[in-house]
Amino acid sequence: MLRIKGVATRNKKADRKASEGILAVQVSADGRASTLLELNCETDFVAKNENFGFLDQAYHADKSRKVNDFLNDQVLKIGENLKVSRVLKFEATGVGRVSAYVHTGAKIAVLLELGLKTQAAAANPEVAELARQLAMQVVANNARFVRRDEVSADVVAKEREIAAEFTKSEADKAIDEAKRIVEDYKGQLVEQKAANDAEAIAELEKRIAVGEKQIVAAEGRKKGQLANMEKIISGRVDKFFAESCLLEQAYFRDPDQKIQDLIAAAKTKVGEEVSIVRFTRFQVGETAAE
Repeated sequence: MLRIKGVATRNKKADRKASEGILAVQVSADGRASTLLELNCETDFVAKNENFGFLDQAYHADKSRKVNDFLNDQVLKIGENLKVSRVLKFEATGVGRVSAYVHTGAKIAVLLELGLKTQAAAANPEVAELARQLAMQVVANNARFVRRDEVSADVVAKEREIAAEFTKSEADKAIDEAKRIVEDYKGQLVEQKAANDAEAIAELEKRIAVGEKQIVAAEGRKKGQLANMEKIISGRVDKFFAESCLLEQAYFRDPDQKIQDLIAAAKTKVGEEVSIVRFTRFQVGETAAE
């Protein structure tokens, strides 16, 4: 009877938006598999509740019941819509090491896989720590790709378009701002001429002359930028790669070091190839509108 009541209660609340919640991970003892799960509720108050933090584990106590049965019980207890919105499992492809990191507050989490040549290297504690640090890096700097050759042509084309529009827009803004200042001075000049204030008139005429030179200079800079547009766009796209590709990012613990430098150092320590195979970053609520 209680189970039926739980199902009925959950059905009533099913249409209520559940975009708060937590992320939970489980990594296998051998470091070859990891699962990431997002459990959602309606309010952050419930998400921060200590009991809610263990909902993704407690159902294991009774093997005869499904996760859905457990959620129905919790909806009845908590009084909010609860749902598992997504689950992802990483299993090492070939010889490798899978790591997971859940950031403080359980709102952001990452799964990451390292590729190696031998099982001994995969079991190396330094490799395990490297994988953990890299997962933390993805949380901190929100990488989207491992390396630039993973970025699709469509994404690159879009970034080039954004870079071109931004460059033109910034140039036009500088010209418009210089013109606005000159027009403002000219308005003040009319007022001062009406007041017959010779000193103010002289000062404003000087400012207008300087402002008009600044307009010419801004227009000249725009022409120069347009003439070098390809170089400017390439620079901005390279910046996009440096921010979006994990291997090209600056290490969050040491900005003078790139992630690719970290990988190179790991190869030397382990004595074999170490590579980042893949990663996934989840943030609570990012799929709520889907």
